[in-house]
Amino acid sequence: MSRATGVQENRTVAGTRHILAKVKRKLGRVSPGMRIRALDPKLLRASVEMDFYIVSKGELPGTLKELAQLKVAMMTGCPF
Repeated sequence: MSRATGVQENRTVAGTRHILAKVKRKLGRVSPGMRIRALDPKLLRASVEMDFYIVSKGELPGTLKELAQLKVAMMTGCPF
């Protein structure tokens, strides 16, 4: 079975390119998962908004949020 490769920044529409550029500036790279989500601009936008709300300040401290994300990734077998 072949793997999905996702999109390249130079082959996307302006809005998607802008989001990927911001992610690259913030994290230093664009993950393969983000490239795959970029195949569908609505999915990419929703994913980025969800990430924003997860990271934003709220009732839980940031370290606890990161720990919960790590636990979910381990439980689902996420390779990222």
